[in-house]
Amino acid sequence: MTKYLLWSAAACALASSPSLAQAQDAGAATTPEAPQTGIGDIVVTAQRRSENLQRVAVAVSAVNAASLVNAGVSQPQDLSKLVPALKLAASGGAGTQVTVRGVGNFAGNAYAEPAVAVNLDGVYIARSAGADGLFYDLDRVEVLKGPQGTLYGRNATAGALNIIAHKPDDAYEASGNVTVGNYNLWRGELALNAPLGGGSAFRVAGQITRRDGYFSDGYNDDRSEAVRAQLKLVASDRFHVLIASDYAHQGGKGPGAVFSPFLSSNAYAGPTADGSNALLRNVSLGITGGQNPNLLPAFTDKGYVNANNVGVSATAEYAFNNATLTVIPAYRDSSNDYLQYNPGFPLQVSENAKTTSLEARLASSNKTARLQWLLGGFFYNEDLHFNLFANQGVSFSYTNPLLNTRSYAAFGQLTFALADGLRLTGGLRYTHEHKTQAGNHGSPLGAGQSTSTCAPYDATTGACYAALSGDLTANRVTWKGGVEYDAGPQSLLYANVGTGFKAGGFFGSQPPNTYKPETLTAYTIGSKNRFFGNTLQVNAELFYWDYRNKQVTHLGPIQPAGFDLITENAGKAEIYGSEVEITWQPAPSDTLSADVQYLHSRYKEFTYTQSTANGPAQTSCPTTAIAGQAAVQVNCAGRTVPLSPTWTVNLSYRHTFDLAGGSRIDAQVGTRIESGYWLGEEYVSGQYQDATTVSNATLTWHAAGDRFSVSGFVDNIEDRVIKSMSFVHPVLGLPVVGLRPPRTFGARLGFNF
Repeated sequence: MTKYLLWSAAACALASSPSLAQAQDAGAATTPEAPQTGIGDIVVTAQRRSENLQRVAVAVSAVNAASLVNAGVSQPQDLSKLVPALKLAASGGAGTQVTVRGVGNFAGNAYAEPAVAVNLDGVYIARSAGADGLFYDLDRVEVLKGPQGTLYGRNATAGALNIIAHKPDDAYEASGNVTVGNYNLWRGELALNAPLGGGSAFRVAGQITRRDGYFSDGYNDDRSEAVRAQLKLVASDRFHVLIASDYAHQGGKGPGAVFSPFLSSNAYAGPTADGSNALLRNVSLGITGGQNPNLLPAFTDKGYVNANNVGVSATAEYAFNNATLTVIPAYRDSSNDYLQYNPGFPLQVSENAKTTSLEARLASSNKTARLQWLLGGFFYNEDLHFNLFANQGVSFSYTNPLLNTRSYAAFGQLTFALADGLRLTGGLRYTHEHKTQAGNHGSPLGAGQSTSTCAPYDATTGACYAALSGDLTANRVTWKGGVEYDAGPQSLLYANVGTGFKAGGFFGSQPPNTYKPETLTAYTIGSKNRFFGNTLQVNAELFYWDYRNKQVTHLGPIQPAGFDLITENAGKAEIYGSEVEITWQPAPSDTLSADVQYLHSRYKEFTYTQSTANGPAQTSCPTTAIAGQAAVQVNCAGRTVPLSPTWTVNLSYRHTFDLAGGSRIDAQVGTRIESGYWLGEEYVSGQYQDATTVSNATLTWHAAGDRFSVSGFVDNIEDRVIKSMSFVHPVLGLPVVGLRPPRTFGARLGFNF
């Protein structure tokens, strides 16, 4: 590894030499806007300031509005095809599993908190379903890779996903698009903007999507509506406030999953009795001894999703002579009610979360001063209640917790110019977090357990209830140090080391029912460059992540009896690699881009507990029986971290044909190449995704002045079947996997007045 890092560091230094070249970010470069003189700049707020992406000394990719529209991004999981380091998958109900370079979390139930923080215009979104319905009328999406331990309100281990909405403008505007496609897709987006005088303005935007499911029984559909309203009020040259509200609804059947290996030659035959991948009672699925009569009959109940997210926030800014004060109060209400079969059995869930947050930042505003600084504070409170009923046939569980999380943080970061072109950065953050749990959990009576021990015993369901309790407090200091150097007029070298953590929490059991925080220390060396008259961009990054006390969620034994989803700290991982982004415009009408990521990701220590109450351990890793328990200790040390392909390559080429009268045609083709990777920590064969190549193409006609556009598109040209997430069935030992979309195609009409 040392030889690899030294070689890569030398490559980064060579790339930053003024005798070489210059460019933009991976996401935006993949689908740049109309031809211009050289590669265009993108302004980001990844460091809580408005900065040119090429001058930001952190690992960040940005995807601009045109790229999001061209890629058909309407839900979070659609982003996976644009940023190599990022993977998103629909995990059940309206939930989304997010990972950056293999670091993330399995959102198996509402206990889970994200390892990648999702923020909408600076407001933290805690629930896994909270990001649904936000991807319309956007300015950009920023993906920060690595812990964000000093500048962001809520801690996150692996990074942040910043969703930036298009803000009200001081001009009248009406824009939008209508998309139609296979699977009976139709989607409409509309944005209206009106100035109110004196710099004030109002903007409202919305989106409606209807699409049939990719599965034969209707699962993996999209039936959603969303609306966002923003009011910008300018009181003076010094003070203005942006008031925003949003609402999103996700309906339909929701995500589906099927056994892997597939039971049908058609992988998209659905999981219920309407599809030939049905989870049947009397079908032999390779179980020793043949049929298993303890399973449920074929699932004929119709799954559904009914998720509603509401948010209200204000962003107030006051400009002092040499500093700017920003205050962001926010409230969000997320409810998610669904029935799904993704675990391989019915899972009925109803959850509601109410969150309140307040962030305040005071930042220097003199951009020519040698010292740039930012100080801030953050308060967060979440009240979460959910009811969950899981029925595996041979067992069942009711989980009804009441959870509260309250977090306080103070943070700051300084950047000092030691000399022209040479700057040092340091940051600190202190976090105090308090969590409590109440409620109850029910399951069948355990061996030798009496109904008198239940509180209470429900004879109608045979459930023995036990009270849930818990009180956790965590105090943690995270930090960052960095150096950056202007190696040329358009060349930046930087090196950072930073830490982050994700707090511990509870699972549905009597004590012991807690797990500790996980931590990540990230080392980064990077270089950003533009060359040859702004026509070539070469950005390179090396990274080394030390990941400890990883929180792993899986089926395991609980107290006083039985098994359920539990979370435990399972080990230590070493993650390192490199990413190179290249954009080249050999002529104004041609753009070629390549984004290549190499990722080495291994568990150095990795042991966790697995239940054997319903059969042998479901893993290919070595196991050791635990005396006196129907459980084993699993040791997967040395295995690859799931969702971590060794190679990920995004390639694209775009050509513009200029036509008479000022109109033009943009033609683009792209491909994403990934080596094989595992989807889950059990490492059973059906959880492996083979290497794939997935390509896409678009052809767009733009009227003069970009008033109208007409596009044709096709995604997944090869029609590859690609697994996105997995869960191992506790009785059969077979993985149940989600699938990414098959080949899709359609047309889009856009307008902008």
